[in-house]
Amino acid sequence: MVGVPRSKGCRTCRRKKIKCDEQRPRCGQCRKGVRECEGYDHHTIFRNSFAGNFTTTPNSQRQAIIQIDSQPVRDDALADAHEAHRDKQLALKKRPAKERAHPYAIARLKRAQAQLAGATPLPRTLDAQVWAVECIMGQFLEICKPLSESQEAPLAWLGEIKEWERDIDALPLAMSALALGWAGHIDNQQQLASKGLQLYNAALQQLRKDMSTYSPLQSLVVTTIFVVFELCQFGSKGNPGWLTHMKGIAAFLQELGPDKVSSDPYLKVYSFCRVIFIMQGLNRRRAVCASSNLWKHGPFIHHEKNAYHRFYDLSSEACELLGYADDLEQLHDTGSEQSARVLHSLLDLISRLKIWMHDSEIVGFSGPFSFPDNDAVNRHQLDRSTARGYPTKSPLDSGWTPEVLYGQRMTHNYWTLRLDLYMTILDNPILYSLLMTSSEFRTLLLTDLALEPTEAELPPFVLIFEECRRLANNIAIYATSSASHSMYQTFGSLVTVYTLETAIRWYERHKSGDYQMDAELEQHCRAVLSGIQVEESKDPCAFEVSVLPDEVLRRPWC
Repeated sequence: MVGVPRSKGCRTCRRKKIKCDEQRPRCGQCRKGVRECEGYDHHTIFRNSFAGNFTTTPNSQRQAIIQIDSQPVRDDALADAHEAHRDKQLALKKRPAKERAHPYAIARLKRAQAQLAGATPLPRTLDAQVWAVECIMGQFLEICKPLSESQEAPLAWLGEIKEWERDIDALPLAMSALALGWAGHIDNQQQLASKGLQLYNAALQQLRKDMSTYSPLQSLVVTTIFVVFELCQFGSKGNPGWLTHMKGIAAFLQELGPDKVSSDPYLKVYSFCRVIFIMQGLNRRRAVCASSNLWKHGPFIHHEKNAYHRFYDLSSEACELLGYADDLEQLHDTGSEQSARVLHSLLDLISRLKIWMHDSEIVGFSGPFSFPDNDAVNRHQLDRSTARGYPTKSPLDSGWTPEVLYGQRMTHNYWTLRLDLYMTILDNPILYSLLMTSSEFRTLLLTDLALEPTEAELPPFVLIFEECRRLANNIAIYATSSASHSMYQTFGSLVTVYTLETAIRWYERHKSGDYQMDAELEQHCRAVLSGIQVEESKDPCAFEVSVLPDEVLRRPWC
């Protein structure tokens, strides 16, 4: 027939003169070569393999649809928002807006139109509800941006990978799930949050289906979005989903090597995963995946590390040292050179943490040293239930500047790590005995604490005890501050739970009748931790989250 090419392959394969397997919507050759598939001569419609628990309505094209407040949003429209022929396809099926558009979608649309006033006009043929999802996505990505150049925004890479939705089929589903979950909790729209869960399940199925055709970098990006969703939506306690995905990420990183993630946005993706690995290592008191020097320096070979990354370099060292200290106690390794090396390394790391704090010029906490009331605990629980672990911005009337809030979050982490290291020395009989009998180690301790001449004569036990008590009380007193509220954002409750549990562990092991305030602060920490755990238990994940074969998940990684 005139005008119809003999080959039915995609335009990319025809142009490169290679055999096309004619898979739709993107051929397998383009997937394997990580190329953009230019499509076929005839318009094609992208269809996702949605979960069986989606509400389905058969029509002439056998498409699945999902419902938002009993109004349809086509899955192919959600995934095809950036296709070249999108507007024409949607226009053919378009019904009058008043029959379809939900008030919430219209409100989002009007808000977006106001924000975009003076910019490029909105496409008239764009489905209002699809545009509402795009508006929600835009607002969510805006929240994830750093507030200033000096800050590290762990989720900034989400905005950079948004344009890849045409190349990775599971990506628009995963991104939409994350954005809808955020909007559902921020705006108290439970049905939006529920649709986010459904899209998350659909994205898992899509990744399972297409993983064999994705490159490891593409699979790494999508799986990291799953980790973000799991931590923000379900938290870090009693939820194995995020840890399952982290095992998959470990396998991808092993296959890729440091060089493949040394450029953005992959470096930002790796940095996010690295912090989670380090937090898991601090909890387990063992170094976990990507903790070797190769992974500590390799990905950053072309980038200068800022204060944020330097702090987590020190935290990564702490994971390994905590494990070495625990091994000494189990092996009863008293008086050996190994014990001395471990104690020296711990004191040296504590000292370098102090140097890091000084060089970073971080704004410390200010204000009266006062005990928070019960209303502060209640406010913390309410904030947790509203925002979950999703990132938010501080209200304009909060009195907190972005720089101060960022610095105080880092200060909170600094207190916790120093407390964990000092407590390890104090509670380990082998290390404590070495400290008491060695003038060299005592000198190192005094140098770090920078004591007054009268205090320097006190026994090491008293000095460390008072320093630990001060650190634990700081953590507890500011446990409901604005800085603490924002600590679990981006990483879910992972960081906050580690911080609170470290302080509680100190109070449990070192109770003293001389400090009545300590008992009240311990109770306060437990109340805040309980509030987080109650909120996380409200939304248990009912999905099977594994997207990798069992043999991959069984790889040794920690």
